[in-house]
Amino acid sequence: MIEISTYIGRKDLNSYEETKESVDAFFIPVTSEEALDVINSISSRNMDRYLHGSIIIEVDQRKLTTFSDWDDLDLLWTGLLTMVLEYMQNGEYGATQLSMNGLEWSIKKVRAKPKNLILFHSKRPNAFFDEKISTPDSNENKATLGEMEFLRKVVSSAGDFLSLREKDTRTQKLVSFKGMYMELKQLVSEKLTCSKHFLRGD
Repeated sequence: MIEISTYIGRKDLNSYEETKESVDAFFIPVTSEEALDVINSISSRNMDRYLHGSIIIEVDQRKLTTFSDWDDLDLLWTGLLTMVLEYMQNGEYGATQLSMNGLEWSIKKVRAKPKNLILFHSKRPNAFFDEKISTPDSNENKATLGEMEFLRKVVSSAGDFLSLREKDTRTQKLVSFKGMYMELKQLVSEKLTCSKHFLRGD
């Protein structure tokens, strides 16, 4: 089972150290009723122009990306959609490095049986925040995922993020993201329809 969830940083994440207890103190899901209030609070304090947070990708409750992989969420989501669109267009591979902290994500078609699988790869080098190393170790994770389940989860979670951001007053960076989201949503819908026809023998 794949889960993709987006979290907003409640406060300055430069001091974040990942522990089970600290996650709730530092992060809130974009689907929470409090999420917009958190964004408005950040805006009113003028902390910075970025909306920092994390996209947590899990397969069978194993985290492929973690809360230490935080970054500018607009960049993370634009990068994730760029990666998936690239994969959809060439059918083989997609990658992104759109982050301030050097996060690298990629997906690759698995050629061995069973078919319809992709290999997701995430890599975080020693991450620099405010020109100093904040996370002492690099981190690398790989997992094989069901292609259609992953694509559907990306579209669903991207929709949750877009829905919240459209309620935010700082939406000037969303034009490109929204266009990519709509394109990906259409491509995944078409792919799902083709798969259903194939299974039925239409």
